[in-house]
Amino acid sequence: MTMVEKTGLYVSIFVIIALLFLIIFSTNGVLDYRMLKGKESIISDQVRTVDLANQKLENEVKSLKTDMNYIKHVAKQEHDMAEEDELIFKDKSDNKRNTP
Repeated sequence: MTMVEKTGLYVSIFVIIALLFLIIFSTNGVLDYRMLKGKESIISDQVRTVDLANQKLENEVKSLKTDMNYIKHVAKQEHDMAEEDELIFKDKSDNKRNTP
């Protein structure tokens, strides 16, 4: 090999290594791509979780608009309400224990 051929070979090897370095470590390189893929999967999981919560809330709203039995259940459980013919008995000892 002549000196020109060796120089050309070394320059070619250097250019190839420099291009590989840029592909891997540059701003839009392979490492950034892998990091962004990881973030994408985390955000996708969060979106799925929020979608499930939204679906649950939509079903509850629909039930509150249309299902009379569900409305009665919510009124009794969450708001301590009773129907006309029901009596509610509360234990006073529970109130004394809960109050500091």
